[in-house]
Amino acid sequence: MSELEKPIWDRGEAIDVDMLRFTIGDDWLQDRRLVEHDLRGSTVHAEGLALVGLISPDEFQRLRDGLAKLRDAFRRGEWTVEEGDEDVHSAVERRLIALVGDTGKKLHTARSRNEQVALDVRLWLREANTEVARELERVIAAACAVRASRGKLPIPGYTHLRRGMPSTLGDWIAAHAKAFEEDLADLRASARRARESPLGSGAGYGLPVELDRAFTSNALGFAAPEEPVTFTQHARGRAELAYLTALEGLALDLDKLAHDLWLFSSEEFGYVRLPAALTTGSSLMPQKRNPDLIELIRAHSRQVVAERAALLDVIRDLPSGYHRDFQLIKPPLFRAHDRIVAMLPLVAKLIATLDFDEAKLAAAADDPKLRATERALEKAKSGVPFRDAYREESVNASKPVDDAPRGGGRCG
Repeated sequence: MSELEKPIWDRGEAIDVDMLRFTIGDDWLQDRRLVEHDLRGSTVHAEGLALVGLISPDEFQRLRDGLAKLRDAFRRGEWTVEEGDEDVHSAVERRLIALVGDTGKKLHTARSRNEQVALDVRLWLREANTEVARELERVIAAACAVRASRGKLPIPGYTHLRRGMPSTLGDWIAAHAKAFEEDLADLRASARRARESPLGSGAGYGLPVELDRAFTSNALGFAAPEEPVTFTQHARGRAELAYLTALEGLALDLDKLAHDLWLFSSEEFGYVRLPAALTTGSSLMPQKRNPDLIELIRAHSRQVVAERAALLDVIRDLPSGYHRDFQLIKPPLFRAHDRIVAMLPLVAKLIATLDFDEAKLAAAADDPKLRATERALEKAKSGVPFRDAYREESVNASKPVDDAPRGGGRCG
């Protein structure tokens, strides 16, 4: 286990090492994905300090160059946040001081880690949202391509997992595509919660110095500085919750698609064959190809729902202001994102390579009982009360298939 570095808030008093390790937890590991966001935010903060005269232009130049060197070295894999670091902010500040000397100690002027982590996560959320949206658009495109090429194939429409009415493969896949389009809209709407910059809010109550918050907000691509400053910590976790709520909805729709394919690819249905490259084999039964991919998509989708619940439990029932509880927002946030990002490219690939069995689909769609509603409505159009027509068709439907009337009951 790495030896702990002195925390940046150290005042020379004794610190219980076990307590410090517990409060740090695995935050250092979570923060590795925030390094570049922290460096970017720190560079803009330093520029803002120079703008209002809290550091000199020469000091800003040294800080900017030092932060750029840290970024380049991080990209080359020469350093990362270590187990001995308290968090990404401490890791960056420590390395910056080692690189540029005492000037590095000025970086934290007029800034709190409370606003710093809020900024880093919002920058990460913007990037994460864009990444998921890009992959989701590919899933929608794959579904639309299936509709265009195979959409006219017949398939029974199911209610209660029982054959109900005639339908088409196009209508089936279009429903999934529409669901994903709605998820995409929800995803983009969730970005509203991360649209304002927390820089300049300090520990949650502003700062006794004048900073140009509009400048730093604009430099980082935000719509505006967040006001009032007390709202930044008051709302901690809500941008993350909005994002996970969008991912939860997407996960529910991925689960539904996976479940459909799980059923339709079974021997009992046989409507679709999964590509061999996206299935696994049995260690004992040589004839088996297993739908492990879609089963794990189903399972990971449920875990995304659980991650949202875990994040919600971190932020519920807290009073206003900052609380260390917020540290535990990151693990479920990052896990849910990682699960979705891992699934979406495979879902797009799976949809694009599905092999539909036209004979099986046609045979299932040829069931004359699927036309019972149509026949009842035809009788109603001719003047027969619908309830009488309904009962007549229900009696016909209960007869053996060979005895059922077949006139007009087959798909063309």
